[in-house]
Amino acid sequence: MLPQQVKVSDITDENSAQTYLNQAIMTTFCRVLDSSRLSPDVVMRLLATAVGATYREVATAHQDGQCPCGWRPVPDADIEALRSSLEDAAAPKIADDLHSMVIAGRA
Repeated sequence: MLPQQVKVSDITDENSAQTYLNQAIMTTFCRVLDSSRLSPDVVMRLLATAVGATYREVATAHQDGQCPCGWRPVPDADIEALRSSLEDAAAPKIADDLHSMVIAGRA
């Protein structure tokens, strides 16, 4: 069964935001892959470049501290956090991780 689509109006917390972004990125990836002659690894690299460019644009807009959100970019730490998040999400999941196990029944 496919997971239920999350709409922008459904975003209420970090988890629902993550689900929405996962779906949007997968949809974009599939569309680019389907409409181009590019290989999956090239499209993945383009996605990573897009994330980096998005970071750079948002960080530049926040450099002067004029945004009311209060975020101040720290490029070295921020880029390391992005790299770590990518690595954690892309690494194979360990089979004994309870979050990745399929429910076999009930107690």
